[in-house]
Amino acid sequence: MKTLSPDITYRSIIGITYPIILSMFSMNIMVFADRAFVARYDLVEFAATLPAGNTATAIANLFIGMIAFVSTLISQYYGAGKYERCASSMWQGVYLSILFSAVLLLLSPWTSLMFDMLGHTGELLVYEKRFFHLILLSSCVQLFSTSVSGLFRGVGDTKIIMIAAIAGNLCNIALDWLLIFGNLGFPEMGGINGAGTATIVGCLFTLIIYLAMLFLPKYKDSFGSLRNFRPDKEAILKVIRFGFPAGIQAFVQTGYYSLLLIIIGGIGEVSLAAANIVFTIEGLSIFPVLGLGTAVGIVAAQERGAGRSERIPTVVRKGIMLSLVFSALIIVLFNVLPVALISIFQDHDNRGMFEHIKQAALPLVRITSVWIAFDTMVILLTNVLKSIGDTFFIMVVYLTMPVIFYLVFPYWICVVHGRPLIWIWWDLLIYTFLMLGLVTVRFRSGRWKRIHVIHSQAADA
Repeated sequence: MKTLSPDITYRSIIGITYPIILSMFSMNIMVFADRAFVARYDLVEFAATLPAGNTATAIANLFIGMIAFVSTLISQYYGAGKYERCASSMWQGVYLSILFSAVLLLLSPWTSLMFDMLGHTGELLVYEKRFFHLILLSSCVQLFSTSVSGLFRGVGDTKIIMIAAIAGNLCNIALDWLLIFGNLGFPEMGGINGAGTATIVGCLFTLIIYLAMLFLPKYKDSFGSLRNFRPDKEAILKVIRFGFPAGIQAFVQTGYYSLLLIIIGGIGEVSLAAANIVFTIEGLSIFPVLGLGTAVGIVAAQERGAGRSERIPTVVRKGIMLSLVFSALIIVLFNVLPVALISIFQDHDNRGMFEHIKQAALPLVRITSVWIAFDTMVILLTNVLKSIGDTFFIMVVYLTMPVIFYLVFPYWICVVHGRPLIWIWWDLLIYTFLMLGLVTVRFRSGRWKRIHVIHSQAADA
């Protein structure tokens, strides 16, 4: 049995990081292919996928965020050397997934009524509701995948996650092409039905791979992945206690972003298009940081479980050094080649309008390069605090700060006073800087040392 490495090295952190990055990258390609295929089939159906998909994802994230805490629990048990508790924790996540799936399915008819309340009608409304239900159904499958993959993520075996994610996403893309257009003799299901069905089957394929990995000798024999499945009330309550704040954070982050875009949309089409372009560039660029944050969180949780809390600042320091290298590359890229990045989205049929969009987006890209530099450290420290169990503090921060900087200030600046879009970017830069200050002060205060997710001599040392 491979034991937890006594050394914290850049190589070990990168070894956990790169499979996560590739998993996220494959997911992004899948989402892009999904939308591209639906748009080619029918633009009305494509228009329905964005609000319906985002709304369903936001609701599901409340529960997926809770289940994701299973991996933190497993990381700490792994650090403490309690390998069979790792498998047991995974199964508690599976039992909670059954409960949460039932809740999502029962609420589905009622939550879909929000599209009626927004005044949507006709074909758009029909397509939105249908896609909403399909994405919620796929989210139920993702709940189980999150539970089972928590075992592999918690012990740092992220290559399994990479393999399963890439295979599932490739399955999704292939089924998109087959089911949306009816290629190779498959039934032509259309944009909404085809993409939704492909997503569900792709998620099921990923789950099957995860379940198959439980039969590997390493997990079956050393962790008891197939025998430690008895319900454990204490473990279930831990997941709910620490996972609920994490779920709230995941839910509100999706909601704040959607509302910010609505506010920007009120400024005008050019501003909305420029913001979407810059947010898309930022979203693609941030993948390595998200992967690094996850990896550093895994290592920090393992160290906490092993009773080596004094080494967690070393984990954070090495993570920050790696993030600063990445930030330097982003600053150079965004400031040397901003036009090239923006021109990827150029509409050759409407050059005049795109020129206005480009001029609006150029300063935003440059500000975003600095914003990402701060955000990389925010993501890293946030992941570390969550992995240690300080999820309540993170929830409170994300419930309060974005309300001010994502909603109140943007509305007051641009809608009430009619200031240009760049003011919102300065606002978001200040927000990220203040968030970095909050999580840094919290981490340096050492209050997280009083939080014990697992009760063991190692964790309490």
